[in-house]
Amino acid sequence: MAIADGNGNGTGASRLENLLRELDRILKQPYAFDVFKADSVNFGVLTTYRQTWESQSYQVGDLVTTMPLAPKEVQRYTTRRVDKRSRAKKEVDDNLRTQRTETADTGRAESEIVEKASKKTNFQLTANESFGSDETMKVTAGQLVAGSQEKESQNTKRTFNENVRKSAQEYRQQHRTEIDTTSSTEFEETTFREIQNPNDELAVTYLFYELQRTYRLSERLQGLAPVALVANEVPAPDAIDDSWLVAHDWILRRAILDDSFRPALDYLTKSFVGAEVNIAILESNAEAQKKVVEALGEQVRAQKGILSAYERDVLSAVQNLGSSEEQQGLIDIVKGIFDPFGIAGTSDTGAVDAAQLMVDYAKETRDRAERERARLLDQFTLAVSALQLAIDKLSVAVREHYDNVAAIDRLRVHVKDNILYYMQAVWSHEPPDQRYFRLYNIDVPMVELTSDSVMVEVMRDGGNLTDDLLDREVGAVELPLPETTIVKRKLADLADLDQVLGFKGNYTIFALKENNYLTLRMMQEYLEVGDDLVLRDPDEFGELTVEELTELAACLHHREPERFKERSARIRAALVEKLASPRAGSDLVIVPTSSLYIEALVGTHPLLEDFKLIHRALDVKKVQADVRHQELENLRLARRLFAGKDDDPDIDKKIVISPGMPLAVDTE
Repeated sequence: MAIADGNGNGTGASRLENLLRELDRILKQPYAFDVFKADSVNFGVLTTYRQTWESQSYQVGDLVTTMPLAPKEVQRYTTRRVDKRSRAKKEVDDNLRTQRTETADTGRAESEIVEKASKKTNFQLTANESFGSDETMKVTAGQLVAGSQEKESQNTKRTFNENVRKSAQEYRQQHRTEIDTTSSTEFEETTFREIQNPNDELAVTYLFYELQRTYRLSERLQGLAPVALVANEVPAPDAIDDSWLVAHDWILRRAILDDSFRPALDYLTKSFVGAEVNIAILESNAEAQKKVVEALGEQVRAQKGILSAYERDVLSAVQNLGSSEEQQGLIDIVKGIFDPFGIAGTSDTGAVDAAQLMVDYAKETRDRAERERARLLDQFTLAVSALQLAIDKLSVAVREHYDNVAAIDRLRVHVKDNILYYMQAVWSHEPPDQRYFRLYNIDVPMVELTSDSVMVEVMRDGGNLTDDLLDREVGAVELPLPETTIVKRKLADLADLDQVLGFKGNYTIFALKENNYLTLRMMQEYLEVGDDLVLRDPDEFGELTVEELTELAACLHHREPERFKERSARIRAALVEKLASPRAGSDLVIVPTSSLYIEALVGTHPLLEDFKLIHRALDVKKVQADVRHQELENLRLARRLFAGKDDDPDIDKKIVISPGMPLAVDTE
C-alpha cells in the first residue's frame, strides 16, 4: 500500500522505488563534458614555469596581547601548550526479549454413589369365628396368619479421577553488540618566562605582536617540451555499475574524495553477496515458519471441532443416563405392585450401569481432547514467537541491505560526476609495461616535410616595447608553408611511453622523443632565434616584473629623455596592463610565523613623590660634581706627567735610601 503526502510524493516503498529510479536515470544521463575517442593521438607543447621565493625582511602583524608592569615589578608566566585529542566511540545494541508461559491445571473428581434398595412386604390376616350364644354354649375361634418378606439390595460405586497438567514455556532472546573504540593523542609543551620592569619610577607596557615574514615571489618560464597526448577509454555512465566498482575498489579506496562513501564501498566488496544470500535464507526460513504456524493453526481449529463433538457426546451420554434411570424407576414401581414378594426376581436390567459407563467414557475422551488442544496451543504459541523472530530478523536484514543499496547508488552517481578524476587515478596505477603494450602499436598520422629548407626574406621590424627598452634589434620573416606529406608511424617510435608527464581530461601526456613539424610550429612563439637559440616568454612583459619595467623606463628617461617622451604613453599603458595582469611577474607574500615580537612602551610620568624626586635631583648633582672633580684630577695628573713627575701622587709615605747616608731608626 503506497502512502502519499500532501505534495503527492509517495512514501514508504514508493519513495524508495522513486529514489532508485531517479538515481538510475541520473546514471544514464550523458556526461556534461566531452571526451576524446580512445586511442586518438594529439600533439602539443608542455610549458614549465618556476617560482622563486626570495626572503625579505620581517614585519609586525596583529597585536596579540599587552602586559603592563609597575616599577620593579616582575611577572613570571608559564606557557603551557597541550594538544590532546581523544576519540571515544561506544555503540551498544542490547535487545532482550523474554516470554514465559506457565499453565497449571489440576482436576480431581471423586464420587461415591451408594444405591440402596429396600423392599419389604408385611401382611397379616386375622379371622375370628363364633358359634352359639352367650347363654348356651358359645365357641369362639381365632386364626392369625402373618407373613413378612423383605428384599434389600445395595450397590456402591466409587469413582476417582485425577488429572494434573502443568505446562511451562519460556522463550528468551538476547542480542548484544558492543563496540568500544578509544583513540587518544596528547602533546604537552611548557615554557617558563620572566619579564620585569627595571625602572624605579616609570611604568612599562610590553606589547606582543605577531611576527610575520615577507617573501618576494616571482615566476619565470623555465622549460618547453613537445608532448604527445593519447586518449584513454572512459566508461559510459551506465557502465559504472557494481561490477565496475568492485573491479577498481582498491584504487577508489586510495583516491576517494569523501570518506562518507567508504562504508558503501566496503559493503559492496565485503558484504553484498553475503547479504543477498542471508536475505534469501531468512525469507525461506520465515516462509517455512509461516507454514508451520498455518499447519498448527489448522490443527488447533480441527481439535476445537473434535472437542466440541466430544462435548456433545458427553451431553448425549448424560441424557441417556437420566433416561435409563427414569425407566428403571418405572420398572421397579410396576414390579413392586405386581410382584411384591419378588418371586420373579430382581428388576435391575443393567441399563443404568451401562449408561453410566458411557458417560464416564465420554468425559474421559473429552478430557483427552482438551489436553491435546492445550498442547497444540502451546506449540502454536511457540511457532508464532519463532515466526515473529524470523520476520524481525528478515526486516532488519532487508532494511540494512536497501539502505546500503541506496548508498551504493549514491557512490555510483559520485563516481560518474567525477569520472575523469577517478579514471586518472586508475590510469596512473596501470603498470608501465602493461600501458606500453596497450599503446605501442597505435598508428599516428604524421606531417613530414618533403624539403629541408625554404627561402625567407628578413624584414626590419621595430619590435615591441620591451625590445625597444632593451635596445634589441629584431627582425620579422614570413615562413611559407613548405611541402609536406602525411605518413603513419607507430606511437612507440614517437613518444616515451614509459614516462607519464600527466593527464589532461582523458588524455595521457607523454614526452616526444624528437620534435616534428607540428610541435615546432607550436613552439615558434617561445623561441628567440639569434646566435643562440634562446627560450623566451611570448608574453611581451612576461619576463619583466613591474619593478624591472619601471627601472628600464627610468634608465631610458635618464639616458634619452626625448626618446622616453615619445614612448611615455606606451610605457604608462604597459605599466597599467602589467599591474592588472594576473601574472604580475612578482608579488610580495606575507607568511605568518608562530613567533612574537615584543615592544616596550615606557610611561611618561614618574611615580615617585616630590621629596624623593628632589632627593633624586640632588643625587644627580652630587654625581655631576664627582665627575667634574675627577676630570680636574685627571688634568692635574696629566700636568704632573708633562712636568716629568711620573711617580704616584697618592703615596702617603716615601722612604729614600742613599749610599753613605746614616740610617735613622725609629725606636718607638
